[in-house]
Amino acid sequence: MHSQWFLVGAGRCGLQLLRAMRRAGIVVVGAEVRSPRGRARLRRAAPGLPAFRPSQPVPEATAILVAVPDSAIPQCAESLAGRIGESTPVVLHTSGLATAAALAPLRAMGCSVGSLHPLVSFPTAGGAAVPLPGVAAAIEGGDQATRVAERLARALGMRPFKLSPAAKPRYHAGAALAANMTHVLVTTARTLLVQAGLPSRLARVALRRLVCGSVEAALTARGLERLTGPIARADAGAVLSDLRALPRTARPIYRAVASLAVAELKAQRLVNEKQAQRLLAALTPPS
Repeated sequence: MHSQWFLVGAGRCGLQLLRAMRRAGIVVVGAEVRSPRGRARLRRAAPGLPAFRPSQPVPEATAILVAVPDSAIPQCAESLAGRIGESTPVVLHTSGLATAAALAPLRAMGCSVGSLHPLVSFPTAGGAAVPLPGVAAAIEGGDQATRVAERLARALGMRPFKLSPAAKPRYHAGAALAANMTHVLVTTARTLLVQAGLPSRLARVALRRLVCGSVEAALTARGLERLTGPIARADAGAVLSDLRALPRTARPIYRAVASLAVAELKAQRLVNEKQAQRLLAALTPPS
C-alpha cells in the first residue's frame, strides 16, 4: 500500500488504528492533536511521529484519517479545508453513524470523502493493542474514498463491507446495542453478584463463562430458540422475583428487554398466547 496517511485525533480509535497501521508498514506522516494530554498519548503510542496543532498546515499526504468524536467532524472538516493542498485527494472519518456528508467542506474542495468504521471496541488508547485481523469494517462514501478505505481495511487484516448512507443509523444502533448496552448490563450484573456475596474476582470469572456462552448461543441461533432463563421458560414468578431484586433504575431496562423477548418468542411460536400474557402481566409496572 503506497498511500501516505495523516491522522487527525489522538483518542482510543485513532491511536489504536495508528499503532496497527505502523505495525503493518503503512506510512503515517504525522498526527494532529489538540491537547497536551493528547500529545503525551501520541508520544507513548507512536514515538517519533510528528505532532501537529490544529492551526498548522497539514503535511503532504495522500489520505487523511479523521478519528474524532462525531460531533466534532464537521468543524474538523472546515478546519482541514483551509490547510490541505491538492496532494490529499482522499479524506475518511471513523464514525459508525455520520456519513461522508459530514466532510462536505473537503468534498467541495475536490476531495473524495468517506468513512471507515471498524466494528470493534477500543477500550483504551494505550495498553494492549486491539487485534484487527478478522474485524468487520463498514465503508461508505465516494468511489475513490471507498477504494482507499477498502485497501486500508484489508492491509490491517479487517473485512470491509459497503454500507449505503441511509443504512448507517440502523447499523450504528445495532452495534451500540450489542457492544455498549451489553457492557452496561454486564457491569450491572457484576454489581448484583457482588452484593449477593460473591467475591469480585469470582463474579468476573462466573460472568465471563455465562455471558460468553450466551453470546455464542445467540450468534449461532436462527432466532431465540437457544434463549435460556425465566422468559424462555415462561416463568412469570421468576420474572417478578427478578424485578423485585433489581435496583429501581435497572427495572425499566429489564422490562424493556424482556418485553422484546416475549414478543419475539411469541412470533417464533416458542411461547403460546397464554404464556406470553402471563409474562407481560408480570412485566407491567404496578400502577
